[in-house]
Amino acid sequence: MYRIVWGPKNDHVTSRSRTVYEFGGGGIVAMDLNYSKSPSHGASRAIVFPDRAYGWEHDRPDYLPAGKSWILDTRKSDLYLACGKIRLSDPATLRQVLATTAAKRPAGVYDGTRTTLYEGTVTIGELYKLNPRLWVDEVEKPTGRYASYAKLPVKWRLWLGSDQLVRRCQTRYDEPDSLWNVKDRSIETADVRFSGWGDAIDIKPPPAELVATADELVFSDDG
Repeated sequence: MYRIVWGPKNDHVTSRSRTVYEFGGGGIVAMDLNYSKSPSHGASRAIVFPDRAYGWEHDRPDYLPAGKSWILDTRKSDLYLACGKIRLSDPATLRQVLATTAAKRPAGVYDGTRTTLYEGTVTIGELYKLNPRLWVDEVEKPTGRYASYAKLPVKWRLWLGSDQLVRRCQTRYDEPDSLWNVKDRSIETADVRFSGWGDAIDIKPPPAELVATADELVFSDDG
């Protein structure tokens, strides 16, 4: 379960999602993401594989042909498990984050497992060295005119079980207001809870008869 909040305290946006991950061959082979409805967007779902993704929206787009409810995207996808700016599915990133631990203590029970809470701070720049796709607004690298972004701290908290699997993660960091205004910032927080490690998962694509390909989409002249 993923909860993220961003923006000023009196004008923030909250988004919630629930994701099922299928692991295989030492990595993630499929994801099923469900996004709850928020003030900024309606409910949606995405089923993602490395070589394709299927998208569904509660408010069915007009450009979908009759009888179709899913859209196929054949671009390659980067599958990972994240908490804010931290890629928890990348062992090197997790090691780097834990190396910045400032405090740890016994914590609560999550997913039926007693945990230890680790807390610390890592910079965007340190995370970027391990994940070159960690960009400003997902668009620009944190270099050059955006170099100040690399210095921003990411405060993190990780709840680890005795098996060293993450049961909960929280992060808090600043995001530039926009690519053109990197000095003013908005706070972004994430709170992610994990459960069902080791469960048998088999994520399948939606029924083929419900899926529309890009060439089947019909756009109006004014749309």
